Amino acid sequence: MASSSKNRFVSHRFPAHLTVVLSSVILLLFTASLSYSQDSLDSDIGKALRKVVKCEKIEVKTKNADNKTGKLSSLLIKLVAMAKQIFPADYVTVQYANPNLDMTALRKSNNFKVNSYSNFKIGMLVSEQTVKNEFVKSARRLNFQYNKFSIKFTPPYIELEFDIPAGAIPLKDRKLVEKFIRNKRLEGYAALRLEIRDNKIIAAPVKVILNHFLLPTTLVAELKKQIKPIYNIPRIRPFDYNLTKVAILKQQIFLSN
Repeated sequence: MASSSKNRFVSHRFPAHLTVVLSSVILLLFTASLSYSQDSLDSDIGKALRKVVKCEKIEVKTKNADNKTGKLSSLLIKLVAMAKQIFPADYVTVQYANPNLDMTALRKSNNFKVNSYSNFKIGMLVSEQTVKNEFVKSARRLNFQYNKFSIKFTPPYIELEFDIPAGAIPLKDRKLVEKFIRNKRLEGYAALRLEIRDNKIIAAPVKVILNHFLLPTTLVAELKKQIKPIYNIPRIRPFDYNLTKVAILKQQIFLSN
């Protein structure tokens, strides 16, 4: 009897190849479900950020931890073409390691909030062309035109060649270089090194030539004291950071925390 029962059970078992197929289908469905969930999270974060961040495009990429706890091991955010009134950055990248997101705020209120993380990095890239555009905008704002203007990135410096009306220089600074003025104009060259303090960018002169005269280092140092920040970079909400590093690359400026 037992033997007969056993035989009946054997005869009704699934064929081995069918078991493999069914297992594969279940695995594929499970993987697709995870993928959908991940894509959905990336989309929700992007929607929440678009409410508060003004830029042309936002890209989001999350990665799950390997321990199947549902926690994230990383969150990468890329902001493309920031609004000029905020800061003329071509790209901003944000990286969180082991972020703990406030999922209730994200799902119910469409708000992006990170409760905790193990590491945070932000980087901003500003292209050479964007810097040129900003110089031109400044000239328009001050109501003068360059007879000559060129800019070149030669790490670690930004090099400028220019021909501008002397009246475009603030009176306090003009007095320092008045003996170098010719025909009410300042033509020359400057090598600048960028510094950053309290989220403010300062373009400090290292070498200056005015109307074929190399300015003494003491005068360059005096000019440096008069230099005001060229940019006060507001924090891009909802991210909290202090920019502490600036590097001149071949065709870009890179700012980071």
